[in-house]
Amino acid sequence: MIMSNKFIKVIFISFILLAAYSINTSAQIDSAAIAILDNMSDVVTDLESCSFTLKTEYDMYNIDLGLVKHSDIAKVYLKAPDKLLVNRKGDKGNKNFYYDGKTFTYFSADNNQYADMPAPPTIMETIDSISSYYGVEFPAADIFYTDLVDSLLENSNIISLLGFTNIYDKECYHIAGRTQKITYQIWIANDGTFLPVKMAIVYTSKTGQPQYEAVFQEWSVNPVLEDSMFNFAAPPDAVKIKFLKK
Repeated sequence: MIMSNKFIKVIFISFILLAAYSINTSAQIDSAAIAILDNMSDVVTDLESCSFTLKTEYDMYNIDLGLVKHSDIAKVYLKAPDKLLVNRKGDKGNKNFYYDGKTFTYFSADNNQYADMPAPPTIMETIDSISSYYGVEFPAADIFYTDLVDSLLENSNIISLLGFTNIYDKECYHIAGRTQKITYQIWIANDGTFLPVKMAIVYTSKTGQPQYEAVFQEWSVNPVLEDSMFNFAAPPDAVKIKFLKK
């Protein structure tokens, strides 16, 4: 009988877990946690297409009240390597982001305004460019970087597997880590898919230690997504504006 790759991964993770807990529970970098993170990263970066709902909560500083909790919800559609659509609604307004492989477009549904610009040839290059120069936020985009685990290893003082916990009735691996500027937690599905379920960050170096939390729901893996859905068509009377550097 030939075992599936997913089944082999689960067996491998189980072996690593036993080894980690029986040999060296005091290690600052937990080999079991790294193995699980590697599997999650492999899964999400190998996707040809996907969609999911992302619910986020985040703290923002108010001069009178201190840290105030805000939230939003986004529907994300991704088609590798060069298609992205984000429909985002919440406390910062209703915004849509379109990337069709050549052009990135921001559309404010509240103001009926849009701005566009030529974009790099891949999703992650576009996210890097738009975020760096114009301050456009792409929630939880870190999950899709191919060097995520290497970056965590390079910057973390500790990475630990805390065990298993249930998030919305789904059993998850619970992983936590710390760098000089943040603490973070990642919950990854323990159902053979290794899809991210939740992530949380505490910015320990900032005043009040603001928090950020994202929950991934309604994953659809490798759905058929038509290229046309990533093209932006300006609504009637929409006003074109310019991107401003942050």
